[in-house]
Amino acid sequence: MNLRPVCLSLVVSAFAIQGCAGSTYLHGKALEQNQYRGYGEYQPERDREVLTQAAAVKDAASVIFLQETLPEGIEMTSHVLQVKDGYSHQLLGKLAFSRGRVDSKQDLIAHVRKVALAAGGDAAVGLFLLTPASDYTQAQAVEAVILKLDPRVRTKLRPDEATVKGSSAPGLEQL
Repeated sequence: MNLRPVCLSLVVSAFAIQGCAGSTYLHGKALEQNQYRGYGEYQPERDREVLTQAAAVKDAASVIFLQETLPEGIEMTSHVLQVKDGYSHQLLGKLAFSRGRVDSKQDLIAHVRKVALAAGGDAAVGLFLLTPASDYTQAQAVEAVILKLDPRVRTKLRPDEATVKGSSAPGLEQL
């Protein structure tokens, strides 16, 4: 099992702030950023290349975006995300993204999906930051952990992609 530390203090703080803060807190402004950090060995060239490739991605609808929810087989303990025994998920990296303004959550998700696909992932677990109290369909920023899901879990999350006679879904092998 491979443990991957995450800057979870920021993530946990964001959950707490979003759940407990009044509307006055959300008057802050996110800085413009587009940062991807792959887990494992420090490879800034690889991380920059992922963002470059993401800009060229046309269709990333196959990438699953989970809002503040961990898929089956991944757990968070003591500020560490880890894959449970018996699952073959891969934790690939982390993305922090903001245009420095309020955007629709759908636009932020579209960017996350493109980066996930460029990084070799097929899912992301994300949370939105600085969501206006007057409109929860918008946010200023998103942070996401990029994943390659265990094919069994992907099938549960997207049953419509399950193997149909004569075709196969991503990550599934037809026998």
